[in-house]
Amino acid sequence: MSDMSRMEFEQAVGEELGSAVCPPVPFEDASAHECYEVILDVLGDRVTPEVLSAIPDDRITTLAARFGSYFEVDPPSEEQVRSAIRGILYRWPAGSL
Repeated sequence: MSDMSRMEFEQAVGEELGSAVCPPVPFEDASAHECYEVILDVLGDRVTPEVLSAIPDDRITTLAARFGSYFEVDPPSEEQVRSAIRGILYRWPAGSL
């Protein structure tokens, strides 16, 4: 995978998460970078479309809770997190990197 592809993927992850978790995360706080940091906290530093396509329910729950604690707000719903993941995988399907 090229460095450019990786950066584009990371940007897409952050953008999709940022748009999906607002509200309760304040729009002005949900930058792509900050949202990507949350996913790294939960899934580690090798997030790929394959990892996201196989994410178990307990990790969805953990991601939602982590968004709440990271941004010091009520957590977004698990469906908001799932919606973001669907959006990411639409843009970057498994096997695309």
